[in-house]
Order: sequence, then structure tokens, then C-alpha cells
Amino acid sequence: MLRRLRIEHFRGIESAEWSINRRLVALVGAGDSTKTTLLDAIGLVLNPNYNPQFTDADFYGLDLTRNVVIEATVADLPDNLVKESQLGKDRSGIMPDGTLVHDPIDEAEECLVIRLTVTPELDPTWEVVRPDSDDARPITGTQRRQLGYFRLGERPDLHLRWARGSALSGLTDGSDGASSVILGAHREARSAVFDADTNPLHAAAAAAQKSAGYFGAAAFVELRPGLEPGSATSSHALMLHDGLVPLSSFGLGTRRLTSLSIQDLAMDGGSIIAMDEVEHGLEPHRLAQTLRRLKKRTDAGELQIVMTTHSPITVETLSAVDLVVVHTNGAGTTTCQAVPEDLDNVQGTFRSAPNALLGRRVLVGEGATEVGFLRGLLRHWDTERLAADETLAAAIGTVLVNGRGGTQSTQRAKNFQQLGYPTCLLVDNDDRAIDQSVAESEAVGVAVHRWTLGNALEDEVIHTLSAQGLQAVVTLAVDIRGEQSIQATVGATLGGKALIGADVAAWQTQADVDLATMRTAIAATATKKEWFKREDHGEELAEVVIAHWGGLENTPLLKVIGELRAFAYPATPEPSTHLDAELKGEQ
Repeated sequence: MLRRLRIEHFRGIESAEWSINRRLVALVGAGDSTKTTLLDAIGLVLNPNYNPQFTDADFYGLDLTRNVVIEATVADLPDNLVKESQLGKDRSGIMPDGTLVHDPIDEAEECLVIRLTVTPELDPTWEVVRPDSDDARPITGTQRRQLGYFRLGERPDLHLRWARGSALSGLTDGSDGASSVILGAHREARSAVFDADTNPLHAAAAAAQKSAGYFGAAAFVELRPGLEPGSATSSHALMLHDGLVPLSSFGLGTRRLTSLSIQDLAMDGGSIIAMDEVEHGLEPHRLAQTLRRLKKRTDAGELQIVMTTHSPITVETLSAVDLVVVHTNGAGTTTCQAVPEDLDNVQGTFRSAPNALLGRRVLVGEGATEVGFLRGLLRHWDTERLAADETLAAAIGTVLVNGRGGTQSTQRAKNFQQLGYPTCLLVDNDDRAIDQSVAESEAVGVAVHRWTLGNALEDEVIHTLSAQGLQAVVTLAVDIRGEQSIQATVGATLGGKALIGADVAAWQTQADVDLATMRTAIAATATKKEWFKREDHGEELAEVVIAHWGGLENTPLLKVIGELRAFAYPATPEPSTHLDAELKGEQ
């Protein structure tokens, strides 16, 4: 079981320290956050091969003045590997909190600390090292092979064939089983071609023989078509078929899952398995089934699986504690934060907003109206930024989350902030019951934005917009709810006044009230009757505000909107490892 991983100067990672305490780990985070690099690092340090290929691109920032160092701490070791004649004298200890000690004494679990060093000359060295010691002992590829590392899902079509190195070949009894079948079939096929009735192939062969005679090539006895004997030396052509249909004809998802199942069957107990983008090529229902199967395998205690994912389905299917959030900063530091078991209601947060774990910044709206309003603002700002050739919200990694109202919204904001995501919360200011939870959110670093004291979003908009803007809000409400409904509910709020039409100025005359009183009545009705309590209606409300916000720059409404924009589009974008992505295809 892999318990720790330390990386220095490798691809997009200048430094990383990761302590691991679970057998099923799903790495989540934004694109270019070095998740795949972590997986590749594990594969290299535990690699059983003697000659993996390294290039200058494996050095952070292409800086060839320092070595690449990857260090893996492995516990639950195979008995044979820790014999005195093997590496038994080189064992270290790992404490329950992940701290390494020189010897496996007291409560420290025995482990091996394996270090891969790659010099600028691209020479790799694998050694077993111990804490607080300069001693190091080489570890061979054969010894590393006993650790059972496997990259699951790689080259799926290979494992559907009886080819050298395929999992299917490993399931075949006898080392020459596939070759014998191929050789016999090939000999029969050669005979069938030789014995075939005369056909155009024979005519072409005879013509070639005659022409060769003119050139003095050789005195051929009889040129004729036949299968090349050399092709019988490889079993690569022997692959699984469903009836008469080769599996190579099936879709990617089916090929990948079948390959995965074969590799799973071929694995020995005690393996450390890596999987990159587990969801690739799979529909949601097949992905969920695959994850349940892998979870069952790791729960048995014999396997450890470390995977990467960009799929909300994976987040929804796995337990929150199976997830590790990966972040990277501009200086190349990668952090791997396991989801704490005691984080309040984190499972509900993830299952309601799995996409947020795959972004960089989280913008939480208290409810549907706020989320729709924010989406409308982002769409407008993106249009402006696109025209100015500036980065859009999606590229920055800003993700919208519906807080579902009340203290749920503050709880979800706290969850994301505590997992390292810069988080902003837009919440109404008309409910004193949530003030304490709002303060708790701010205490952990959430940027909370509220309207004027006592106001919900609808109140703030209706009391701030010009008369023309107010009319546009009422017109939108009529389109959504119908004229009679709006007339009746606003009239009731005004003390049972009978209103005709949908013109606000006319309503003032009919009700004999001033504009301020009319605004108060419309705002109270819009909030109580939930005119805009849907995300699409919140988007439409944002469009009204955008169309009429000219001249309102110094109002609380525009002040909050400006702060929301600054969060969604930070002046200094979140760091990403573009060099690493470009050179290595990091996702």
C-alpha cells in the first residue's frame, strides 16, 4: 500500500508532499492541477522496468541544473521482499499520522522508502533510503516488481489480444499456448492457399516468374501465392471475438471495460493500481458500475487503487472520503488534501455540486434566483471579455453552485473553502436566522456578499433601478406570471387596491401612492410570491439589471455586482501548469 509520495522538480511539480491512508483514492481538481503528473510519478518510482525513457521535459521548467527526485513509501510489504537476504535490513517505520521514522518499532508500521533520482544526464537510479540516514541501497527492477504496481486501462486493445505483455496472455495456461494455436492455424491456412484452384493470383505469379527470367533473377520452379511463414511467429493476430466479430470492432467503452476486466483478473493480490481518467469512453451507468466494482475490490484490503477523474459521476458515486483534492500554485507547489471525515455534510455538498470540485473558484448563490442572476452576469461579462480577447470564466475555472437556501448555502461555501477552493457566497440580507452561519463562513475565509440590510435580491433590484428599470422588472414578471396575477398580488399588498394594466406609473395613479411606496409594494410582492424563484428567471432578471444599470455605479447593488465580478475574474488568474500540460498532455 502506497502511504506517502514526495516529489521534487518533476514536470509541473516543483515540490509535493502527499500522505495517503486509504486504499481507494480519486484525485480531483481543476485541469492542469498535476493530477496525471502525480500518477505518472508513482508509476516511475515503482516501475519494474530498467529503462523507462526520460527527457528534458521531465524536469520542472526544463531546468537541468537539479535532479528529479520521486520518493514513494510503501507499507504492507510482500514477505519475500523483506527477508534479510532481500531488503529486510532496509525497512523504515511509518507512524499513524504518516511521519517516517528510522525503524519499524512500537506503533510504527514497517515500510520501504523507495527513491528514484534522475540526473540531468537522464540517468535514473532507484534506491531504498531511510529517514535520518545517508545510507542508500539499490533496489532492482525484479524487487520493484514484487510491489505489484500496475497501470490499469493503459493500451486497452493490447489486452484484448494474446500478445507479448498482455494480461490475456498471462491468463493462458502454458507459455506457448497462444503461439501453438497460431502456428497450427497458420499452417492450415498456408495449405489452403497452396491448394486453392487456379485464380488471378496464380496468373500474376506466373507473369512475375516469366519477367524475372528476362532479368536473370533466378531459375524459379514455380512462383505461386502463399502465406509468409514468418507471420506465424507472433500471436499478436490472435484476439478475442464475440462469435465471429472481433472485439476491435466494438466501441471504446466496451473495449476499455473488457480490457479492464481482463487486467483485473490477471492481477495478483497486493497490487498498487493506477488509473488515469477512469471515466474515459464510459457512459454514466457503466462508469458507476465500474466504480462500485473497484470499490468492492479495495474494500477487501488486498488492492490499492489511485485514480484521476474529471467526471461528476465519479464524485457522486464514491464516498467523499475517497476523494483527494489536488491544487497547484504558481511556484510549482502541489498539495493533495484528503477530504476530512468530520467535515459537516460534505457528502451532500459534493453530490449536489460535483462540478465544483473540478473547477478552481467556487461562486455559491444562496438559491435558484441568485444562481440564475449570477449566470446572467457571467454570460454578459464573458461576452465583453471575449470581445477584448480576455480569459473567460470557464477557462479561469469559476464554477457556480446552488446553495439551496438558508444555512445550506453557508455550509456548502465553508466546505469548498476548507478544501482549498477560493469561495464566494452571494446571500440575501433579509433573514437574521442565518447571520451566525454567515459569520462562521467568513471566519474560514469565504468572501460573503450581501445586499442592503433587510433586502433580498429582488428588493435590492427593485429599490435601486430607475423608473424605466422598475417597469422592465414588472413587464418581466407579467411575462412569467401573467398580467392578472401580478395586478392582483401587487394590489393586495397595497391594501386591496384594484390595478389595471401593467404600467407602473398608471398603478401609482390608480392606487394614489408615490413611487417609493409603489417600489416597496412591488418588492414585497416579488419576494413573497417568488416571481423569479427559478434559475432561468434569475437569468432574465440579470438581463434587466444589465440593460438599466447605467448611472447606478455608486449604489450598493452595483458595488456588490462589482465585487462578484472581481472574484469571478481575478486580476491574477489561478496558476496552472501550462508547460506541463503542453509537453505531457496533462489533464
